[in-house]
Amino acid sequence: MTDRRFPGISDVVTQESINAYAELSGDYNPLHVDLEIAAASEFGGTIAHGPISFQSLFRSLTEGLDVEALPAGSSVSVTYRAPVRPGDAVTARIVRPADESAADGALAASCVNQDGVTVLSGSVLLPPA
Repeated sequence: MTDRRFPGISDVVTQESINAYAELSGDYNPLHVDLEIAAASEFGGTIAHGPISFQSLFRSLTEGLDVEALPAGSSVSVTYRAPVRPGDAVTARIVRPADESAADGALAASCVNQDGVTVLSGSVLLPPA
Protein backbone atom coordinates (compact mmCIF):
# COMPACT_ATOMS: atom_id res chain seq x y z
CA MET A 1 0.00 0.00 0.00
CA THR A 2 1.32 3.45 -0.91
CA ASP A 3 2.38 5.49 2.10
CA ARG A 4 0.27 8.64 1.80
CA ARG A 5 2.89 10.75 3.54
CA PHE A 6 5.13 10.50 0.49
CA PRO A 7 3.94 12.07 -2.77
CA GLY A 8 4.57 10.33 -6.10
CA ILE A 9 6.94 13.00 -7.34
CA SER A 10 8.04 12.90 -10.99
CA ASP A 11 11.08 14.44 -12.60
CA VAL A 12 11.71 14.62 -16.34
CA VAL A 13 15.32 13.88 -17.22
CA THR A 14 16.88 15.98 -19.97
CA GLN A 15 20.24 15.85 -21.70
CA GLU A 16 20.84 19.28 -20.18
CA SER A 17 20.33 17.90 -16.65
CA ILE A 18 22.65 14.98 -17.46
CA ASN A 19 25.30 17.41 -18.74
CA ALA A 20 24.88 19.61 -15.65
CA TYR A 21 25.39 16.59 -13.39
CA ALA A 22 28.53 15.65 -15.35
CA GLU A 23 29.85 19.16 -14.77
CA LEU A 24 28.99 19.02 -11.07
CA SER A 25 30.40 15.54 -10.47
CA GLY A 26 33.25 15.47 -12.96
CA ASP A 27 31.81 12.24 -14.43
CA TYR A 28 32.11 12.72 -18.18
CA ASN A 29 31.61 9.06 -19.11
CA PRO A 30 30.74 9.11 -22.85
CA LEU A 31 27.62 7.04 -22.13
CA HIS A 32 26.25 10.12 -20.40
CA VAL A 33 27.51 13.04 -22.45
CA ASP A 34 28.73 11.96 -25.91
CA LEU A 35 25.73 11.53 -28.20
CA GLU A 36 27.70 9.80 -30.96
CA ILE A 37 29.57 7.32 -28.77
CA ALA A 38 26.45 6.59 -26.68
CA ALA A 39 24.41 5.98 -29.85
CA ALA A 40 26.88 3.25 -30.86
CA SER A 41 26.72 1.61 -27.41
CA GLU A 42 24.45 -1.18 -26.20
CA PHE A 43 22.13 1.56 -24.88
CA GLY A 44 21.61 3.22 -28.28
CA GLY A 45 21.88 6.70 -26.78
CA THR A 46 22.89 8.60 -23.69
CA ILE A 47 21.76 7.49 -20.25
CA ALA A 48 21.53 9.40 -16.98
CA HIS A 49 24.02 9.08 -14.15
CA GLY A 50 22.76 6.85 -11.35
CA PRO A 51 22.01 9.63 -8.83
CA ILE A 52 19.75 11.37 -11.36
CA SER A 53 17.67 8.19 -11.42
CA PHE A 54 16.64 8.57 -7.80
CA GLN A 55 16.28 12.32 -7.51
CA SER A 56 12.48 11.99 -7.36
CA LEU A 57 12.82 9.42 -4.55
CA PHE A 58 14.78 11.83 -2.36
CA ARG A 59 12.37 14.65 -3.18
CA SER A 60 9.40 12.46 -2.21
CA LEU A 61 11.06 11.49 1.07
CA THR A 62 12.06 15.02 2.07
CA GLU A 63 8.69 16.52 1.07
CA GLY A 64 6.79 13.75 2.86
CA LEU A 65 8.85 14.26 6.01
CA ASP A 66 8.77 18.07 5.57
CA VAL A 67 12.56 18.31 5.93
CA GLU A 68 15.37 19.62 3.74
CA ALA A 69 17.50 16.48 4.17
CA LEU A 70 16.87 12.97 5.43
CA PRO A 71 17.29 12.64 9.20
CA ALA A 72 20.62 11.46 10.58
CA GLY A 73 20.58 7.69 10.81
CA SER A 74 18.47 7.22 7.67
CA SER A 75 19.57 4.52 5.25
CA VAL A 76 18.72 4.24 1.55
CA SER A 77 19.68 1.17 -0.45
CA VAL A 78 18.87 0.88 -4.16
CA THR A 79 19.49 -1.43 -7.09
CA TYR A 80 19.44 -0.03 -10.61
CA ARG A 81 17.05 -2.03 -12.80
CA ALA A 82 16.95 -0.16 -16.13
CA PRO A 83 18.65 2.84 -17.73
CA VAL A 84 17.11 6.29 -17.54
CA ARG A 85 17.24 8.26 -20.79
CA PRO A 86 16.71 11.88 -21.76
CA GLY A 87 12.96 12.46 -21.98
CA ASP A 88 12.09 9.88 -19.32
CA ALA A 89 9.71 10.96 -16.57
CA VAL A 90 10.87 9.19 -13.41
CA THR A 91 8.30 8.84 -10.62
CA ALA A 92 9.00 7.81 -7.02
CA ARG A 93 6.84 5.21 -5.31
CA ILE A 94 7.21 4.65 -1.59
CA VAL A 95 5.17 1.93 0.07
CA ARG A 96 4.87 0.20 3.40
CA PRO A 97 6.03 -3.42 3.32
CA ALA A 98 3.26 -6.02 3.23
CA ASP A 99 4.05 -6.86 6.85
CA GLU A 100 2.98 -3.59 8.45
CA SER A 101 3.64 -5.06 11.88
CA ALA A 102 7.30 -4.13 11.36
CA ALA A 103 7.68 -0.93 13.36
CA ASP A 104 11.26 -0.26 12.38
CA GLY A 105 10.51 2.54 9.92
CA ALA A 106 11.39 0.45 6.87
CA LEU A 107 9.77 1.42 3.58
CA ALA A 108 9.97 -0.15 0.13
CA ALA A 109 10.90 2.30 -2.59
CA SER A 110 11.05 2.30 -6.35
CA CYS A 111 11.23 4.66 -9.27
CA VAL A 112 9.41 3.96 -12.51
CA ASN A 113 9.52 5.64 -15.88
CA GLN A 114 6.57 6.86 -17.94
CA ASP A 115 6.13 3.36 -19.39
CA GLY A 116 5.84 1.77 -15.94
CA VAL A 117 9.31 0.22 -16.16
CA THR A 118 11.02 0.03 -12.78
CA VAL A 119 14.33 1.85 -13.15
CA LEU A 120 15.40 1.30 -9.55
CA SER A 121 14.13 -0.45 -6.47
CA GLY A 122 15.24 -0.59 -2.90
CA SER A 123 14.47 0.24 0.66
CA VAL A 124 14.51 3.18 3.01
CA LEU A 125 15.07 2.88 6.72
CA LEU A 126 14.12 5.94 8.75
CA PRO A 127 15.23 6.38 12.34
CA PRO A 128 12.58 6.31 15.07
CA ALA A 129 10.83 9.66 15.45
